[in-house]
Amino acid sequence: MSKSTRFWRFPIYLVLILLALASLMPFAWALSSSLKSEAETFNRPYAWIPESWAWDNYVKIFQKVPFARFFVNTIVQVIGRLGIILFVVPMAGYALARKQFPGRDLVFIGILSLMMIPREATLVPLFVIAKKFPLLGGNNILGEGGVGMLDSYIGLILPHAISPFSIFMMRQFFWTLPENLEEAAKIDGASEWQIYWKIALPVAKPGLTALGIFAFQDAWNDFIWPLIILRSREMHTIQLGLQSFQDEVGSLWGQLMAATVTVTIPVIVIFALFQKHFFQGISFAGVADK
Repeated sequence: MSKSTRFWRFPIYLVLILLALASLMPFAWALSSSLKSEAETFNRPYAWIPESWAWDNYVKIFQKVPFARFFVNTIVQVIGRLGIILFVVPMAGYALARKQFPGRDLVFIGILSLMMIPREATLVPLFVIAKKFPLLGGNNILGEGGVGMLDSYIGLILPHAISPFSIFMMRQFFWTLPENLEEAAKIDGASEWQIYWKIALPVAKPGLTALGIFAFQDAWNDFIWPLIILRSREMHTIQLGLQSFQDEVGSLWGQLMAATVTVTIPVIVIFALFQKHFFQGISFAGVADK
């Protein structure tokens, strides 16, 4: 390693460390504020360490709003979306990357085109489809007479379970796999399903992990779609619960920050546990030339 390289390494690392600390400061401030009493929040707003630790803020948020119920609804939503996306999307990506069939490139171009459409532009059509879905929520075969998927777990999960980006991501990952793996499996007499299930899918573990983290974050932080599809408070997710809690407690900043930290921690924990596979999946899922 040359002297010039060693000279520039320290300032680069210093800048990266400072950027990391700057990105952590909002969460650190929220955590500090969540442990302050309401009086201290206004009297010492810029103090990082509380004078008296108000741990009861985390108890009060569950007493004022049914956060436990909101967590259950959100977990059901997350598990449902993850189950669908991790089962369907890898098969779609594998077919678009490794199989030859008429119209394959046209289908892929259509998926890329869908990525250009903002999600907000699809909310009204999705709502109409969910409400008019046949044989659900009291609807007849023509989609009339009931509420369809509204205010239900299936309406919360199904419409946004799969995204064009997730299919594109897995397609790019499978595109980078070496062809000799498939050829060796075919020589050994493996079927198409065996090649996918026992060879391609295990190799795609980093990509699946990255896909799972993206899907978890998207489902956990989803606010607009639950706001549109849900009617009863008992079906609210954690993000809607956080909004309703803010409306109820007003300017009780200690409790608001406690609720915010409680909602944020699961995402941080999931990312911390799977960050290694996440970065591997991102590095492998880039656009490949073939």
